[in-house]
Amino acid sequence: MFTITTSPDAVQPLRSKLSETLQDYERRFGSPPDWLDDLSHGRILALILQALKQGTPLTAADYLH
Repeated sequence: MFTITTSPDAVQPLRSKLSETLQDYERRFGSPPDWLDDLSHGRILALILQALKQGTPLTAADYLH
């Protein structure tokens, strides 16, 4: 499972939403790609939500857009 490491309380709502969304992604498509580790939490959340909405797992092409 993808591990989220963040700091203080200011990012708690984003962290919680990201964690829930990643769990949804993993149930549907399996483990997310390793390259997500290089992105900001906001970008990861946006990409995961996009994948869930489109009904397709993330690909390297999604990272480049």
